[in-house]
Amino acid sequence: MASLTRRNRRGQSMVEYAVVSAALLGITTVGWPFLVQLLNALHRYFNSIYYVIQSPIP
Repeated sequence: MASLTRRNRRGQSMVEYAVVSAALLGITTVGWPFLVQLLNALHRYFNSIYYVIQSPIP
């Protein structure tokens, strides 16, 4: 009986791993353009902060 429940648990964990992996790959494939835009916006934000910090104070 113990080997049967252990086998079922191993099968369940493999199914969960496959579902989570497929979900993550699907989300990253669909969300890739949004991620690129988000990183570009973050880069512009940090550049503007650096520009303000480096600018002379009148």
